[in-house]
Amino acid sequence: MRSRPFRSFLLVLLAAGISVLGSSCSDDEDDDAALNLDMVLIPAGSFTMGDASGTTEPNERPAHTVSVNAFFMSSMEISQALYEQVIGFNPSQSKGKSKPVEKVTWYDALRFCNALSTRDGFQPVYTDIDGNLTADFSADGYRLPTEAEWEYACRAGTTTPYYTGSTKADLDRCAWYSGNAGDAPRDRGLKEANSFGLYDMHGNVYEWCWDWYGSSYYSESVNSNPRGPAVGQQKICRGGSWFVFEYGCRSSFRSMLEPEYPGIDIGFRIVRTAG
Repeated sequence: MRSRPFRSFLLVLLAAGISVLGSSCSDDEDDDAALNLDMVLIPAGSFTMGDASGTTEPNERPAHTVSVNAFFMSSMEISQALYEQVIGFNPSQSKGKSKPVEKVTWYDALRFCNALSTRDGFQPVYTDIDGNLTADFSADGYRLPTEAEWEYACRAGTTTPYYTGSTKADLDRCAWYSGNAGDAPRDRGLKEANSFGLYDMHGNVYEWCWDWYGSSYYSESVNSNPRGPAVGQQKICRGGSWFVFEYGCRSSFRSMLEPEYPGIDIGFRIVRTAG
């Protein structure tokens, strides 16, 4: 549940001139839209993280109360056009300016965050990405969301498997997945957004998160702004993709991959810490 009325945050956004809605047009038809980075404010609050039903994967339990501070999140997954503009090339297999970038490793996502932070005049979060990596969460630059931030933002106050409901028909309204995607990622922003104004949190491409994966971490996690285990072998990726069934697109479903892996259905979205 949210800790304060969402309406007050909308007023803050409007006063600051920050958009709360992402573009839903085809970016292949509008290059400017493909390059647009729309950051929406996610209000601070608390929610039940994990599988409250106790019927799905053991690594989604125990369900536990988590609180997160306010942060900004990109309303859509990072586009191929923006990634290419910032990094200089497009690694994706299924090309399209408005499609989410894919075939990016976790380290690639961190490099993008730092490069975009420098371009936009913010302090980079990550230091020595290819060596003794450190992250300064107090920096104002772009970064990957934590797993808790991701699930909180995806749920947007809901408790159902998808932010649109519990059924496959509900998922069809908000996601590209194996049941409707046609074996490829689709342009971003064509499906129904959640109440925070975020698109494609379910399906299209998996999204890298900051955290190392721990199968029993939910039993050990702190309840305020958790950032995952200190060490691990795999990184969390969330949301499901065009390649997976509806079960893997659930809000609480946890996927994990080696951070060096560049999958054809793995991309990311970014966040910034709210001051």
